[in-house]
Amino acid sequence: MAVAETRFRVMASAAHVIVVDGPPEAGAVARRGLGELEGAWSRFRPDSDVSRLNCSAGDPQIVNEVTMTLVETLEQAWRLSEGLLDPTVLPALLDAGYLASIDDPQVTTRLPDGFRPDGTNITAVVIDRDRHTITFPPGLVIDPGGIGKGLAADLVVAELLHRGAAGALVVIGGDLAAAGSPPRPEGWGVTVEDPFAPGAIIGHWALSAGGVATSSTRSRRLTDHAGVTGHHLIDPRTGSVSDTDLAAVSVVGSCGWQAEAHATAAVLGGSTGLVPYLERHGLHGLGVTNTGQLLGTDRCAGSEPDGPARPMATTR
Repeated sequence: MAVAETRFRVMASAAHVIVVDGPPEAGAVARRGLGELEGAWSRFRPDSDVSRLNCSAGDPQIVNEVTMTLVETLEQAWRLSEGLLDPTVLPALLDAGYLASIDDPQVTTRLPDGFRPDGTNITAVVIDRDRHTITFPPGLVIDPGGIGKGLAADLVVAELLHRGAAGALVVIGGDLAAAGSPPRPEGWGVTVEDPFAPGAIIGHWALSAGGVATSSTRSRRLTDHAGVTGHHLIDPRTGSVSDTDLAAVSVVGSCGWQAEAHATAAVLGGSTGLVPYLERHGLHGLGVTNTGQLLGTDRCAGSEPDGPARPMATTR
């Protein structure tokens, strides 16, 4: 069994790719594929599909096939998360201070001149696959956020398997997808990092396939117009930064984007709603409160499994 690992940076996040018995160019394929998806979906690039849609003011826009898939997935995520993952909260996210790119503070997000949000949700978007167009109603803008990363991981894993790899795992920041033959008999090893102590592990899972995502209020700190520092998670029920008492939630899902949708919804629901949400959706998950208490369906704490060092992926 040949196992190859590649690490690089994309989508303002650390990426980690593990390929089992794949072609020699597998790492380059993953890097190129994720770069192309970032080019189509980044709200910081004025020529991206997402930026053009955000500035379209109701006019249909011709977009890439992958962008139609993205917008369809965003609507599915909104429904799956009971409306808690809302990609249309971009104006509130900008007000909270997430205006500039993490990687380049000189690159910022721009909304259309005279923009006025009107409360329209993602279900009002019209996708015409025959014409390869998407039409946003005036006043609606989106931020792909974590769903974009989870979906990107899903798509690149599928591409690597299509190109002949026996197994593949892709991590982008806190979002992970895996499929095919893992490099260890018990499955794809995934560790959960302590949100208060980077590098410390509070849990682990061994997956046969699927996705894992972590949503955290501590991973990206922002400063708003009033000089107040906070996190980047917007609660669509209030239209402002969430007051959740959870520092982070990690969830296992059937794929990367679904895990991300559930992780975001679970962290916004707060500590009292965490276990009921996970149980209602039949999910495995682990949460950490702002005081460091572990909660969830899997209270697995400690170090990685015993044995020789093998490829592991970390969600944080």
